[in-house]
Amino acid sequence: MLSSAVFPDLRLPVAGERIEVVADVAMHSHAFFEIAVVVAGRGTHVSAAGEVELGPDSVVVIRPGEWHGYVECDGLVVRNAYLGPDVFGLLSGALVPGGGSLQTAVHPAVQHAMRVLEADLAEAWTLEQLGARVNLAPGYLIRLFGKSVGMSPMAYLNRIRAERAAGLLIETELPVATVGAMVGWHDPSHATRRFRSTFGLSPSQYRSAFRP
Repeated sequence: MLSSAVFPDLRLPVAGERIEVVADVAMHSHAFFEIAVVVAGRGTHVSAAGEVELGPDSVVVIRPGEWHGYVECDGLVVRNAYLGPDVFGLLSGALVPGGGSLQTAVHPAVQHAMRVLEADLAEAWTLEQLGARVNLAPGYLIRLFGKSVGMSPMAYLNRIRAERAAGLLIETELPVATVGAMVGWHDPSHATRRFRSTFGLSPSQYRSAFRP
């Protein structure tokens, strides 16, 4: 699941909900942080780290791109908090010794560009195409991205492509080449290199290691 499906406004990448787990939750992954706090009931949390028994006040933290699920649930109720992958960067300015102020909010044009990229990962994006979609010169868009989120637009695109590919590798049995094409990596060798640069494993190794 990508951030655009969870956060109504990516300028504030924070959301939450209360979930009553009435059946097993199949393995899945997200492109954002998830913090789940158990408020009632019991169950078992399953992830690449193994199985963990849950009870009231148990806390689960899932990083972007990781898979997880719930099994053997009995009256399990959780409160989920969802945080965009760059939210800690937005907050880091408030943690500087000496009482620094919160750094500038992500520029609206950057948020717009993020939404555009997330909505169509399979597109063969170039900086020129993305700049035209958000009505900014490519060089200026690069500077805005660097200032707001600490990376270039193409680096952000590669990250969310890798996160979505990781989810597809865990959640489906699609061939690796098909997964790559679905997220915009149409050359299998290129897809493997990009995926490995994010997760340290090839797509096949990732699926073998983490698919439950």
